[in-house]
Amino acid sequence: MRIKPIVFVLALTSVFFVAMKGNRVVVTLFAVDLGAGPFQTGVLFALHGIFPFLLAVSAGRIADRFDNRVLMYGGVTAWGLAMLLPFIWPGLTSLYISSAFAGFTSMLFVLATQYYIGALSTPATRTKYFSSYAIGESIAQVLGPVMIGYAIDHWLHPRAFLLLTIISALTIAMLHAGRNLLPHRLNAAPAPGATESRRTFDLLKLPAMRAALITNAVVMVGWDLFNLYMPVYMRNLGFTATTIGYIMGTYGVAALITRVAIPPITARWGVQRMIAVALAFAACGFVFIPMTIVPAVLMLLSFVIGLGVGCGQPLSMTLAYNAAPPGRAGESIAMRLAVSYGAHVFIPTAFGALGAAIGLAPVFWLCATALVSGSVMNARHTKKTS
Repeated sequence: MRIKPIVFVLALTSVFFVAMKGNRVVVTLFAVDLGAGPFQTGVLFALHGIFPFLLAVSAGRIADRFDNRVLMYGGVTAWGLAMLLPFIWPGLTSLYISSAFAGFTSMLFVLATQYYIGALSTPATRTKYFSSYAIGESIAQVLGPVMIGYAIDHWLHPRAFLLLTIISALTIAMLHAGRNLLPHRLNAAPAPGATESRRTFDLLKLPAMRAALITNAVVMVGWDLFNLYMPVYMRNLGFTATTIGYIMGTYGVAALITRVAIPPITARWGVQRMIAVALAFAACGFVFIPMTIVPAVLMLLSFVIGLGVGCGQPLSMTLAYNAAPPGRAGESIAMRLAVSYGAHVFIPTAFGALGAAIGLAPVFWLCATALVSGSVMNARHTKKTS
């Protein structure tokens, strides 16, 4: 039986996402155990986003013109090598270097796979396919942290990085085995009159693109601060890596549930209304985190946040691809990724400095405020268009 290209792409991304989600947990916990404070861990996350933020749009233009399989091969291979560094040379310095390279190389893979998903879909199937992509990410959000938490407690941090390298090697083997399922180049022709001098920021004139990017930025605030400071908060409470992994994994379970529900709910409510409700829901979870030290309650709050934040990413992917003019799909996806990685640069460092100065509770509450603002913006847009 011949495997459909879209099924192969979704399976490939799901495997690699297990390693990517596990990486965030092991980097944070290793840094904390090495004596890093909130600001230093924020810098680690910022380094993860700096090169993708600066180079994502250029990579998107390459994706529009050349074979995306090259981006996938190069991204996964280099990412695996970045994971080897903390295994060979454990320490904060190696974590800084590894984070910088991991951010850029994973971006190449993510860009290429999102491009393929959009190109292999139709307007009628696009939301479903991007939701399926996000479901795979949610499953990885469960498996990655749980697997890495167990690995840290039983094999220590350096060998956990080696495990991530092995998963990246498995991804390369899968990609090579199914390389012929992916077309060399699959994108629409440029619009009549389009020239090479076209400016990327012209895309911001499109209302749908602006809505997608702003929504994505708000979602990334919640995503980044949860993944960065939730492990730090729990480590400060004395939780084991395994316990932290289970609590972080609960976020993935919730995101999986909400992403399965996206197609029927958006068909009934519309995109903006679903996002407005979801962001408000996530804000409630962030408000109560600093008020408890009970693992079961933190697991419940993690679940609530996952329900709220989990739907934002696939919906913004769909909006960004649909807003793209002919021949500029890769560039549009890259703009969304640039916003995401820009959030990885500025949010952790800014909030890390704040957390170091006045503690983590205000960080969680400011995050809730940002999510409420995004909820209000989308609610107002819903009223204008209803």
